[in-house]
Amino acid sequence: MNDYKELDISWLSDFENTDNLYKDYYVDDVYYVNVNFIYINKENEIEKTKSEIFYMKTPNYLHREEILGIIKKNSIDNNIRYSILAMIKYNVTLEPNDIPFFIKNESTYQTDFFSSVTKFDTISFKKTIPMFQDLNEVIILFYDKNIVSDKDKDSNTNYEKLYNNNLTKKIFIYSRNKKTIRKQYKD
Repeated sequence: MNDYKELDISWLSDFENTDNLYKDYYVDDVYYVNVNFIYINKENEIEKTKSEIFYMKTPNYLHREEILGIIKKNSIDNNIRYSILAMIKYNVTLEPNDIPFFIKNESTYQTDFFSSVTKFDTISFKKTIPMFQDLNEVIILFYDKNIVSDKDKDSNTNYEKLYNNNLTKKIFIYSRNKKTIRKQYKD
């Protein structure tokens, strides 16, 4: 005869069911980010935008090699070479307890999520509530790197004089036969 009663663990399954309802509100690792590219032309106008989803090799970290690969892959568009103007990280770092306050007054939190990336090093992301995961992003602003315009190529301009004040000591030589611009560095 078994005098022992079965242990009532129904409360545990009730707790798990209730906890699953709130699972989307617990912070979790960031596994991917949206990478948005903004291309700015010579007239300082936005020429094009594009975006892609990038899955990180290590959760919460976009490594330097990954950043450089993204930049190299997207720095040329429509046969135009672009240089980086700025890089911005947007990471939603709300805690579950802050959601009601955020909903009531989201403008107080907006600047907390933005940060400028000043060097090409690993970008770290703080854990995010899964329902806000899609909002994490890196914004890369590119500007048109081609200094010499099509109008200048057609004229008979002396490029050495035109860019004499260039601090990097580059001399641009116009080759009329090949119709290309070649760079030559001073020794």
